Amino acid sequence: MRTSRLHRAALGTILTVVVATVCHSAVFADAGAPDDDAAVVAKIGTRSFTVGDVERRIASVPAFQLRYFGKSPEELRRRFVDETLVKDELYITGAEAEKLTEVPEVAERVRGVLRTAVINKITAEAAAAGPITDEEVKTHYEANRSSYHAPPRVVLWRITVATKEEAQAIIEKVKTDVSPKNWNEIAREKSLDKATNMRGGNLGFIEPNGTTSDPNLKIDTALVMAADKVKDGEIVPEPVADDGKWSVVWRRQSMKAVDRSLEMEAPQIRNLLMRQRTEKRIAEALAELRTKNVSEKNPDLLELLSVSGMGEVSPVKRPGTLPSARRPAVGSPVPKETPAGNR
Repeated sequence: MRTSRLHRAALGTILTVVVATVCHSAVFADAGAPDDDAAVVAKIGTRSFTVGDVERRIASVPAFQLRYFGKSPEELRRRFVDETLVKDELYITGAEAEKLTEVPEVAERVRGVLRTAVINKITAEAAAAGPITDEEVKTHYEANRSSYHAPPRVVLWRITVATKEEAQAIIEKVKTDVSPKNWNEIAREKSLDKATNMRGGNLGFIEPNGTTSDPNLKIDTALVMAADKVKDGEIVPEPVADDGKWSVVWRRQSMKAVDRSLEMEAPQIRNLLMRQRTEKRIAEALAELRTKNVSEKNPDLLELLSVSGMGEVSPVKRPGTLPSARRPAVGSPVPKETPAGNR
C-alpha cells in the first residue's frame, strides 16, 4: 500500500487536530507522589502509561530539555505526559488506523529500529558479562608490542647509479627542480635499482639498522646516517656509497620513536577488547539466526539486476523479454514509409 504525499499531508493535519482536541481530555491519575509504579497515569486506546513508564521516559530526557515543560515539578510532570507521551501515542494510533505500517518505506524504518534494538541488546549483554580484566589487557599489550614500541624511522627515496660522478650530476639536476615529478622521471631513466625505479626509488620507512617494512629489502645503514644530517624534504648534498654503487638520497619524511607504556595504553586496549568481544557476540548471534531462518537463497537470480560501477541500478531484466528498442540518436535520419518499404 502506498500513500500519496497529499494523503500524508492530510493525515498529518488530522492528527494535529486530534492531538489538540483529544490530548487534554485524556484521563490522568494524580501524578503528585504515587507509591505504586504500576498505577496508570493515562490510557490512550489500548495502551496504558504507568508511573514507572513516565519515570523512565523523563529520566531519558536531558535536564535542559525538561525545563521546557514547566517551572514547577507538578507542571513539568503533567505537561510532559500531555505533550510527549500522549501526543506520541495518538500519532501512533492514527498511523495504525491508516495502516501506514504497510507502506514499504515505513516498514523498512521499523525494521531498521528492530535491527538496532537487537544490536543494542547484544552490546548490553557483552558489557554485562564483566569488565575487561587487567590480565587480558596485559596479554594483548605483550602480543602487540610492535604497535606500542618502535624506533625512529625515516622515508627515503633513492636513485642508484654506477659512478660517483654520475650521482653528483643527478644531484645538481634535481636541485634545479626539487619536485616528485622531476625526481620520478630521472629515477625511471637513470636508477639501476629496477625494483624501485618505477616508483621513484621509494624505499618506504627505514629503521636505523636499515630494516624496512619489506622483509626482503634491507638498506645500507650509510644511507640512513647520511639522511640524518639533513631535514625532511631535503636532498643529501653528496653522493652516498651504496653496496658498490652510488646513490642520490632524498629524505622525504620521518617518524619519531614510539614508546607507549602499558599504563598509558590500558584504557584504549580495554575499549578495543570490549569492542572485539561485542563484535564476536554479534557475529555468533547472526550465524545462529542465519542457521535458523534462512531457508532459501537464489543468488543466480541476481544476474537479472544490473548495477553499474557507479551504483546506478537498471530495471530488472525479466526472463523471456526482448530488450527495449533504442531511441534514434539526435540528428539521425528517421525512416519514412515508401511504396517499397521504410527507407
